[in-house]
Amino acid sequence: MYNLVGFISILAVILITLIIGLRWPAILKVLLIALAVRFLFLIVNNHIFYLPDGDMDAINFEQFAWERSQNNFLKNFNKFLKPDAYFYSSMLSVPYYFFGRSILLAQSLSILFGVGSVFLGWLVTKKLWDNSIAIKVAWSIALFPSIISYSVLTMREVYITFFLLLAIYGIVNWYRSRNYKSIFFIFFGFIAATFFHGASIIGLFIFLLIITLDSIVSTFKSLLNYRINPKILKIIIFSSIILGLYMTNKISIPYLQTFDKSINPTFLTETIINLKVKGDAAYPEWTKIYSNDELFYKIPIRSLYFIFSPFPWDVSKPSHLIGVLDSFLYMILVYLIFRNLKVIWKDPTLRIILLILLAYIVIFGVGVGNFGSGIRHRSKFAIEFILLAAPLIPRFTFPKIKKFKKIL
Repeated sequence: MYNLVGFISILAVILITLIIGLRWPAILKVLLIALAVRFLFLIVNNHIFYLPDGDMDAINFEQFAWERSQNNFLKNFNKFLKPDAYFYSSMLSVPYYFFGRSILLAQSLSILFGVGSVFLGWLVTKKLWDNSIAIKVAWSIALFPSIISYSVLTMREVYITFFLLLAIYGIVNWYRSRNYKSIFFIFFGFIAATFFHGASIIGLFIFLLIITLDSIVSTFKSLLNYRINPKILKIIIFSSIILGLYMTNKISIPYLQTFDKSINPTFLTETIINLKVKGDAAYPEWTKIYSNDELFYKIPIRSLYFIFSPFPWDVSKPSHLIGVLDSFLYMILVYLIFRNLKVIWKDPTLRIILLILLAYIVIFGVGVGNFGSGIRHRSKFAIEFILLAAPLIPRFTFPKIKKFKKIL
């Protein structure tokens, strides 16, 4: 029965992909290749050797989902519906309760959201740049190794990636049309991602802070002309309420806690920063922070480690070479972003995506203390790197198969 459920799940993913591709033919080829590559990684993980994290957290999340689907599941389900590290397991426990345990079902859901990210990345890029650049971005998302890997495993990364991208889609629409429907996508995307990882809410706070400041400036200019825009006034009031609730400690966020705790150096160093530096993939000991003064120069260093580690001098065993390859891809993307920085900064939409990305880099730079976790966590934001580097990413070309003439 479980094998049948898994097989039906795979067929459903294929069918949904075909429906999307036939509805938008320009992206069909990319979606099919993305799907095929993910199925290939699935076979490798399940039958040949484990992908990175495939034999650790992926197994734990799936096991916990099965356990949560048992023992008075319906009676206790409301207790699971809250943002925490194992919300993904709670979500997966729903189909497990109704259809039984099937790892293939769980992996199919991950692949579906992974392919969905390719499609959504294409849509976003079309609005940011143009059709040709959108295809390049779609290929980049479809073939980026860590994005593929976490689109196969029973882990939360692919869901966070998808919902953050959905929020970005809303931000792009907001700056292009100022449509209130865009606000729904923004809030839904960031809040859904927050259920999987509490730090995801930072993106929403950055967005609200920026549009509040922009709205205040616009209102001041309007008042000089004895006019006021009701829409802008609503934005100021709404954003101020949300930010005010957090800054007055009325809201506590998993991972970040209350506002007072999140800016408390002692809390940061004792409960988040230094405890994370452990294991054979740990950052160097000197990256630990022991005083308030060290926060100012070590947080940027840890942020760089988060994006670019492992460095060659950090490699101590063959498996670390996978991380070196991954970090090299981010080096290329960061280089392309720097080359494109003037264009990015002139466009308010691209600028806010950059600021949100920088905020995530700093937050996870503080919270991550080893490059094993860093590879996993930075994959959540790989698509944002790709979006900002998009115009300068080389075009994907595939060699044509030539017909060989018979030699008589």
